[in-house]
Amino acid sequence: MNQITYVLPEKIAAKNGDIENVGSLLKPKAVQIGLGESDVATIKGPARIVFDFGRELCGGIRILAHYITNGKPIGIRFGESLSEAITPLGVKNATNDHSPRDFSACLPQLSSLRFGETGFRFVCLDFNEGEYRIKSVLAESETEYHEIKGSFECSDPLVNEIYSVARRTLLLCLQKDMIWDGIKRDRLVWIGDLHPETLGLLYTVGGIKNIENCLDFAAAETLPSDWMNGLTAYSFWWIVVLYDYYRFTGKNDVVEKHAEYLEKLAEHTNSLIGEDGSTNFPSDFLDWPTSGSKDAAEGVAALCKIACERAAVLLRLAGKDFSAAQRAAAKLSARRRIPLSAKQAIAMRYLAFGDEPETVKTLLTAGGAKGLSTFMSYYILSAVKRTSGTKDALEIMKEYYGGMLEKGATTFWEDFDVNWIAESGRIDELPKEGQKDIHGDYGKFCYTGFRHSLCHGWSCGPIEFLAESVLGISVSDADCKKITVSPDLGNLKYAKGKFPTPYGIVEISHTADEKGAIHTSIVAPEGPEISVVGCDAEIRRI
Repeated sequence: MNQITYVLPEKIAAKNGDIENVGSLLKPKAVQIGLGESDVATIKGPARIVFDFGRELCGGIRILAHYITNGKPIGIRFGESLSEAITPLGVKNATNDHSPRDFSACLPQLSSLRFGETGFRFVCLDFNEGEYRIKSVLAESETEYHEIKGSFECSDPLVNEIYSVARRTLLLCLQKDMIWDGIKRDRLVWIGDLHPETLGLLYTVGGIKNIENCLDFAAAETLPSDWMNGLTAYSFWWIVVLYDYYRFTGKNDVVEKHAEYLEKLAEHTNSLIGEDGSTNFPSDFLDWPTSGSKDAAEGVAALCKIACERAAVLLRLAGKDFSAAQRAAAKLSARRRIPLSAKQAIAMRYLAFGDEPETVKTLLTAGGAKGLSTFMSYYILSAVKRTSGTKDALEIMKEYYGGMLEKGATTFWEDFDVNWIAESGRIDELPKEGQKDIHGDYGKFCYTGFRHSLCHGWSCGPIEFLAESVLGISVSDADCKKITVSPDLGNLKYAKGKFPTPYGIVEISHTADEKGAIHTSIVAPEGPEISVVGCDAEIRRI
């Protein structure tokens, strides 16, 4: 169920024209217009006011208008950055794709009306000639209510902030009983995006219905012989999402519902793989930054191997023919080319094949956070952890995600390149002379300029990375029946968190002593079998 919360603007980011008592628009008031309103802002147009609501929101704005001397429409423009809020359509790829962010609307007197539905932090109102008495301009924030059961905290404040912002980004993308890719654009169910989102949700709120709804939706609109969202890799991601959802929840009914579809998808996939592991896939899309790279096809093949191995497990469980899935994975094992440039493909190849760790370590840590992407951050960081250690992975995560925070992010973005940092300003400021606009001047492929989404669910990778690599949580049997805890704190002094399971919440706390030895305390419900590796542990059942 969606909840509506009214949010006051934190400040007036910009204004011009004849405006009196503008500070009244920052005061809390009853969300009801009255005949005798006295504490109002008076605007004599033409004039402009730009509001900063302090953080990214999903929804629209409610304007409470008192008396107005003309009936001309006002201009309303939403922005995820300050510069986007003041930029008209057509400039720097500012668009109304998927959700209108720039339009005109009538503002009747003695009215309380909602305008817009999009992702935003800033709102620009352009008033025409005449006089406007405005009581309030409020954001109407829409969120689905889900109890937050999972958590993470450690000795590094920046890591804690990254976790918190990643979680907020993810939860904002829970909309209309689905899981969107982003709240401004595209507001669609993209199945590749869904995998990091699914893992993040399983570690945060547990196995919610939204995940099942997305699995159902994608299968219903795509034949097994086609490819979900028009991308070969996204059908493979669908398999991985289904597998992980079953692994964490134990819901056999979800697997059985999709078993026939999965069997046909495995057969079709196998038919496109040669005996030497060569593939005849129509698309080699892995991630936008890998587009055009020779490595992309290797990354897709690696993902396919992972997906087919997991499809075989699910089909065996459902009593279906798993031979095609098994055969496809075996043929892909013959591929020998190792990606050398795209970190996304290098990581995926390592996770699928277990290539030489020292080679992978060198390739993935070269340049620190350079070459990362928000979509594939979880997979890259996981591979770095396995080959180079948690300390290096945490430093790369802090450099990358901390770079967005440094630029004013309150949610994480569709794309980010650390090379943008040096020459750009913050999203809550207009660029100074000589500076680049980090929102409007960067980006490529589908997210050039202001089309770029600054709240994208696939960026939530730190949630599952911290749960698995730092807290050391590994689910090795369906329904969380078997949980292994193998912590690696890197250079952290402590880390603790909560993990939701079908049996209840498992609480985990790790502390490193002066010699680096880790002492662990676990409080868990009866039900899951818990094994601890690499530390001394006390397990208490409740």
